[in-house]
Amino acid sequence: MSELEADDMAEGLPRPSWRIRRRIVLATLLFCAGEVVYLTVWGRDTGVHETLANGVLILAGSVIGAYVFGAVWDDANVMTNLGRPRRPRGRPMDFDGGDAPPPPEGWAR
Repeated sequence: MSELEADDMAEGLPRPSWRIRRRIVLATLLFCAGEVVYLTVWGRDTGVHETLANGVLILAGSVIGAYVFGAVWDDANVMTNLGRPRRPRGRPMDFDGGDAPPPPEGWAR
């Protein structure tokens, strides 16, 4: 088993491959970039081209947002399945440092 496969099977839970997701995102963003370049260089100043450019830019932004949000959501689900639940809402975080290691010697001098 390769290291990548071992990482995907961390803690005995199969994790979905991000390789395919990255390819789809990259292909979509390259398509959007190509369309914007085409419309900028060879496109005429018409309402249709303006609408196409706006749609392509919105598509690129949506893909980036969904990719980031999907990664966060996937990581949160994996952590929950590994037995590390997220902090409950409404419960304040503990900032008193009771569980923190002591600072190194001479740190605050």
